Amino acid sequence: MSEQLLEAILEKIESFELLLKLTDNSKDEIQQIKSELTLLRKEIKNPPTNLQLDTGKLNEVVSAINKLQLQLNIPVRNQVEYRYHLHNGIWVALGLFVCCFLLGWVWLNSRREMKQFEANDMKYRSLKISENVWLIKYCYLTDSVYLKDHVGFSNRVQQEEQRLIEQVELLRLAGEREKEARNLKERAGRPDHKY
Repeated sequence: MSEQLLEAILEKIESFELLLKLTDNSKDEIQQIKSELTLLRKEIKNPPTNLQLDTGKLNEVVSAINKLQLQLNIPVRNQVEYRYHLHNGIWVALGLFVCCFLLGWVWLNSRREMKQFEANDMKYRSLKISENVWLIKYCYLTDSVYLKDHVGFSNRVQQEEQRLIEQVELLRLAGEREKEARNLKERAGRPDHKY
């Protein structure tokens, strides 16, 4: 301990002794307090060895404090990570929205198909009520062929449609080639330069 602290403690003990002398206590009590104070004074003047400071340990503590001060001088890098979490209710709402969208899309498509079926039905009925006997017989013949073998009938119709599409494409190409041939004939008939 430091010497200033020891001196301050001794002064306080002496002031206690003076105070005890001034108070009206019994002699036995005063003697007992005086003896305890003298013992305390001796112990303070000659401290035991376990109370004396170890300079090696003190140096270790000082070096640890210095290391901590160096670490405090280094700025801490704060790296903030943002993580966004969607609540389960949002996922449920999103799933329901997608389901509603798909159901609406299917409903619109079925509505379009129904309108097409109604239009085709009306066209067919108008053909049946026409006064052309040959057309009425052809409609009944077509109905009976379809009812007999609807898969084969559908395949023949699709093949015929494909043949017509190819025929239209070939006619278009032929028209383009004829136009190119006319352009080439015109260019061949005209001289490019004058004499």
